[in-house]
Amino acid sequence: MRILEVAAMAAALTLAGAAHAQAVGSVPPASAPGGGAPEMRGPDERMTDFNRMRDDVSGRTAGPTRSTRPVPASPGDITAGSEVRDSKGVVIGTVDRVGTGFAVVASPGGKIEVEFASFAKNNKGLLINMPKAKFDAILAGLAKPAN
Repeated sequence: MRILEVAAMAAALTLAGAAHAQAVGSVPPASAPGGGAPEMRGPDERMTDFNRMRDDVSGRTAGPTRSTRPVPASPGDITAGSEVRDSKGVVIGTVDRVGTGFAVVASPGGKIEVEFASFAKNNKGLLINMPKAKFDAILAGLAKPAN
């Protein structure tokens, strides 16, 4: 007798589960705004978005960042022809050439080698932490003839 009760309960649960699956499966999926199909994003796309956001915030991306706050520039950011600005955003000159561990910054007054560690970047491009007046004074000091 007990076996019949257990068998009947198992059959009822099985049929109820099948009926529930049919009811849930027959509901049409919700559509996305605009009437199109909902956007399906996989874990790879979410990781790509996260990595892009992390790189933007940390300044790892090549070229200018979106922020006005300076972040350290990587050697890949320092390319020939790039404008270099002082700490206030005034253009000092351009990168004339890039060596191993340094770049030559050329301005109308002359050229100076600057180490990669001295470069930063923000949304305007490359920066060095020196006012234009001091940069020009260093160039003027280099231009004096030796006695």
